[in-house]
Amino acid sequence: MAQYQFQVVYFEATRRCNLRCPFCMTGSNNAKKVRRSVLRELTLEEIRDQMLLPARRLGVHTIGWSGGEFLLRKDALDLLRLTVDLGYKCSVLSNCKKLTRPRLEKIRDVTQGQARIVVGLNAIDEENRWSRDNESDRTLQVLKDCIELGLGQHVVITIGKYNAKSFEKTIEFVVKHNIAYNRSPLVPRGSGSKCFGEMGFDRNDLQQYFHPALRRNPHGYVSYTPFFLSPELHAQVSGGMRNNTVPQNPAIGCWAGTWLTVNAEGEVSVCPVLLDALSAGNVRDTPLDELVDSSALFADITDRSRLKGRCGRCRYQYTCGGCRAMAYFHTGDYMEEDPTCFFDPADASTVSEHEEETNRVFKKYLLIARAAGVYQPPKDERTEKTPRRGLYAR
Repeated sequence: MAQYQFQVVYFEATRRCNLRCPFCMTGSNNAKKVRRSVLRELTLEEIRDQMLLPARRLGVHTIGWSGGEFLLRKDALDLLRLTVDLGYKCSVLSNCKKLTRPRLEKIRDVTQGQARIVVGLNAIDEENRWSRDNESDRTLQVLKDCIELGLGQHVVITIGKYNAKSFEKTIEFVVKHNIAYNRSPLVPRGSGSKCFGEMGFDRNDLQQYFHPALRRNPHGYVSYTPFFLSPELHAQVSGGMRNNTVPQNPAIGCWAGTWLTVNAEGEVSVCPVLLDALSAGNVRDTPLDELVDSSALFADITDRSRLKGRCGRCRYQYTCGGCRAMAYFHTGDYMEEDPTCFFDPADASTVSEHEEETNRVFKKYLLIARAAGVYQPPKDERTEKTPRRGLYAR
């Protein structure tokens, strides 16, 4: 049995892209890098044998297909069909250029209607074109088509100084349309290295603009830090389920320790924004489950008791964990404190002024998470058996 359990594999299946976003993480703006990568892309057979089949032994239930632009792979529909045939849920992350209505219908058909379409939307006005090299109207049309075709929808908002003031407006729009979302930080990966110093958010941006909007809206409730959830409340509602010390059922705070990420050439990391920077090894050399179980990187990242600085002495050490990517890109140490966090605890007894609000909205989020199949209330020990704890217990 695998030592660790994870929920999602996020796979950047190609670095090829038909857009030129100014801070593309995968470096799709770099023609030389893309040409080298295409020669080393994992084949369908390698993806199946070294990643998808081993992932079942790690508890994975969802495969997220991304790029570059995933749909530029000639075998994209075959890979989606294979995903469903193997019993996985699947997400398709796309820049929308190739998501015509006929293409969406094909995706629906090969996935038996089980696919979720994930799109980037950094703003709902003209600001989106600069950061995404795409008009927001095109993205909004794809979301509308998905609703009409019965496909799931999800929005990723990459945050930085450029959309700090428009962020709440974007959040209000996606929530009004009942669309789930998560925020992703601008980082110096790929083309982002050129503008991270100028455009990356800081703790003041997080405190003043991003965090207030995130706290109020349960639709994107698991994917941000700082996350001021009472550890006692999560233990109660989750039945104590953990991946080492990383909370599960539902996963919250930093997603490192919750999912597995793989780049086009097969290198495995703990977070999409840390691909190309931190590698646990390559699935070409070692099947995914064996690689993860033997990795010092995954042993570290799933043990939040090893966190340093403010994160190490924080009441929310486990229910938040700080952003491991921000820690790494600012300090060079992925276990250091998150320097973009605005909470300064004296020790583990310091309670955030936002904990009560976080707890209240988290309870609303549980309804969404249960409907989405990522949360299952623990059974009453007096009448039924408790959920399988095994690897999650500590």
